[in-house]
Amino acid sequence: MPQNPDQPGVLPVVFILGPTAVGKTATGIALAHRIGGEIISIDSRQIYRGLDIGTAKPTLLEQQEIPHHLIDILDLNTTISAGTYREMALKAVAEIRARGHCPIFVGGSGLYVNAIIRGFCELPRVEPQVRRFWRAKLQQEGVVALYNYLLTIDPETAIRLHINDAKRITRALEIFTMTGEPPSQHYARQTKVAPFEYRLFILSAERPQLYERINKRVDAMLRDGLVSEVEQLIAAGYRQQLDALRTLGYQEVIEYLDGKQDLETTRLKIQQNTRNYAKRQLTWFRNQYPEATWIDVTNSPDPATIAANLSVYLTQGIKIN
Repeated sequence: MPQNPDQPGVLPVVFILGPTAVGKTATGIALAHRIGGEIISIDSRQIYRGLDIGTAKPTLLEQQEIPHHLIDILDLNTTISAGTYREMALKAVAEIRARGHCPIFVGGSGLYVNAIIRGFCELPRVEPQVRRFWRAKLQQEGVVALYNYLLTIDPETAIRLHINDAKRITRALEIFTMTGEPPSQHYARQTKVAPFEYRLFILSAERPQLYERINKRVDAMLRDGLVSEVEQLIAAGYRQQLDALRTLGYQEVIEYLDGKQDLETTRLKIQQNTRNYAKRQLTWFRNQYPEATWIDVTNSPDPATIAANLSVYLTQGIKIN
């Protein structure tokens, strides 16, 4: 339904952010029902077709319940930049508003959030020999070694990237090689004028509960067929050289299928790596978004209750405790 005509003015664009498994999808859907919203995924992997179980993608039923955008629009052998994502996201915002609905961004990709609300600065052109150098280092030493190096020269940039995100890690190192400066210094000079009024809400939970949710989600993914999903992707011709499969959950399953570890070790590694990723997400959100409203869902995890509180804040300006 459209936004309530009794509400004064147009609601700001909403961002529902937070670490993995905290309950963003369910909260976004519940809020969309209350305020007449449509959801725009702000997830760097849900944008790809075929990555369903491992990305906790909204189900087809959930997508039918509330319109979702920027999900399942690219093949796995397609790359996308944050700039391209921003263009698509702003187009979706305009179309949703033209229908009289409220755009609700839901996800946890900090790079995409910044792309939307802060734009970009010009980055240096990378010489071919520099690109070849870092690609060779990636093949020789692996993505973890490159991530650790980036962590020493530019922790601010490293902390916002997933440890398996080979594409963006090598890009950051290329920029450092070309300029002699940490990439974060370039990002700090980018234009920071948002293209629309917005409200950022960050869901969080106490560590024990968040970790329990993560562990249960990983177990559910394996029960629901994560291994079969990866087997199908490999059978379709996709392998580790693709950036989308070098990410959390998929990389560990590929190692299992390659005979490097048993299934129980795979399960534990995915859980541990996901918990570490959630910690990095929370650190990034705290450092990047002082304007955000944080919502502790430890003792009130019901999405409908959270959505009701968000609706009151958005429509009446009453702050959430």
